[in-house]
Amino acid sequence: MRVFAPMIHVAWRHARAALLLVSSAGLVGCLDLNPNVDACTVTVAPTNVSVAVNARSTIVGTAFDCKGNSIQNKKISFSTANASIATVAVDGSSNGFVIGISVGTTTISAVASGKTGTVQVTVTPEVASSVTVNPTAVTLRTGNQRQFTATLKNAAGTLITGRPVRWTSSNSAIASIDQNGNVIAIRPGQVVVTAEADQIVGSSSVLVTEIPIGSCTLSPATQKVTVTAQAQPTLIIRDTANAILPLQGRAITWTSDNEIVASVSQTGLVSTRQKGIARITATSSENTTVSCSASVEAVDARIVSVTIQQRTGSLRIGIPRQLSAQVLDSANNLITGRIVTWTSVTPIVASVTNLGIVTGNALGNARIAVSAEGVSDTVGFPVTKIPVGKVTVSPLQTTVFEGQTAQFTAVVEDSAGTVITDRPIEWISSDPTRATVSSTGLARTIAAGAVGITAATEGRNATSTLVILQIPVDTIIAPPTFSIVRGTTTGFTITLRDANGNEIRNRVVSVVSAQPNIAAVPQLIQTSTVPVSAIAVGQTELTLRALNSNGQAEGKATKVTVIVTLPPAGVVTGGNITSSAARGGPP
Repeated sequence: MRVFAPMIHVAWRHARAALLLVSSAGLVGCLDLNPNVDACTVTVAPTNVSVAVNARSTIVGTAFDCKGNSIQNKKISFSTANASIATVAVDGSSNGFVIGISVGTTTISAVASGKTGTVQVTVTPEVASSVTVNPTAVTLRTGNQRQFTATLKNAAGTLITGRPVRWTSSNSAIASIDQNGNVIAIRPGQVVVTAEADQIVGSSSVLVTEIPIGSCTLSPATQKVTVTAQAQPTLIIRDTANAILPLQGRAITWTSDNEIVASVSQTGLVSTRQKGIARITATSSENTTVSCSASVEAVDARIVSVTIQQRTGSLRIGIPRQLSAQVLDSANNLITGRIVTWTSVTPIVASVTNLGIVTGNALGNARIAVSAEGVSDTVGFPVTKIPVGKVTVSPLQTTVFEGQTAQFTAVVEDSAGTVITDRPIEWISSDPTRATVSSTGLARTIAAGAVGITAATEGRNATSTLVILQIPVDTIIAPPTFSIVRGTTTGFTITLRDANGNEIRNRVVSVVSAQPNIAAVPQLIQTSTVPVSAIAVGQTELTLRALNSNGQAEGKATKVTVIVTLPPAGVVTGGNITSSAARGGPP
């Protein structure tokens, strides 16, 4: 931190040289040599000071008389506004020494004859002059960790704290280090870890070595391998604490004590040559005292088991199914190329070819057998019908009038495309309020609209569309005349019939009054009663006309004469609706 003091002295020398140049320019006589003269003003140079913690910087106070002359040797005292940030000392003259205590800003004052000059002081963090990493060198096993620390000192050798440190590793694939200085050994090798602060670097060496092998095991301990076949024993290595170690990067030597029976590659792959027993050994090249072995018996490829692989499911009548058999030797190795014989224990229910293709012949339980070199196996399958593959309904679409019937038929095909007639068919109507369908596919219509007729069996179905049309209205039956008392609302009954005289319900009827100021009616009704409101005494004619689903008039128009009369003397009308039948019918 002392590096700042020479810089301030150099600045001060430049300032004094400037003053001498001013004096040489003709300002001789600007110095007051009497130190007892009172000061009118005091200045401090420089006006702003920056100093690091634990460093110092020189400031110069100058007193001036009231004529503006500097007073030579005038005693100046210095003080600080915050001694916890910076303090100031004097050298017996007009010079002061600012010493940084902690990071922050404060004001230093110079006082003479009660007059004050000030300087702003900024204290900056202490800068490191040296960085030392501990430990200076270390050896770690792979997977181990170690905490490193960095010690920072200033130029005076004083310990510095609180400065940020950046940690790096020369090869993070060998050993990584986090920003807390924690080193993790990853794989064998050597790296340099560094700590950097204020562009000053300290370093340490880290050597990473493998964890030594303490023991090993080979599994299985014994195994049988068919002659000319191969096997790969499983090697597990452990450290001295019995923890499993990774094999990657470890040198292992593999040997066989009987090369005539079995040889072993340097990856541990055993290849058998002839019948016999060989011991396979794995030895650590790092520590030859660590070794382990396993016994391998080479055996002839003799069939000891034959197994039919397909053991679930069922057979369909007339549908072939391929079966296969697995043949194993005494070492449980798969044998290929051997002759196997297929037979049906239940030939009436199912038959099988020499290639293992089995076909169901009749409903029941079939049993199929396979044998090879005196070893056999059997399996049973239920024989069922061929599943339904497709359902077709005809006609695909048909149109009838409401009240009529429509016959639908269904054709069922199995998964092989053959038409079958032994499957039950369920008939379904999508809207039973418009049409119902019987178990034979006969649809009976109820109301107009479109209905889906579906035939379903064994998860398969097909649907046809039944379009139901309204039967046209031919005639509206209504009383020729209708009498009503003024001020009341009542109605008369109508009946709609088709051309065959059959009654039709739930149709929209248009009603028009020739003189609505005498008798008013709704424009459209969908009931069997026409409500009439008597407004004034007189006579008018109502015209009734049925409308189809498109709102178009159909059938014949019907005329009804409405007679509105005065109410009897003393009778008050209130608009209650009564039927003409209740009133004894029209007059």
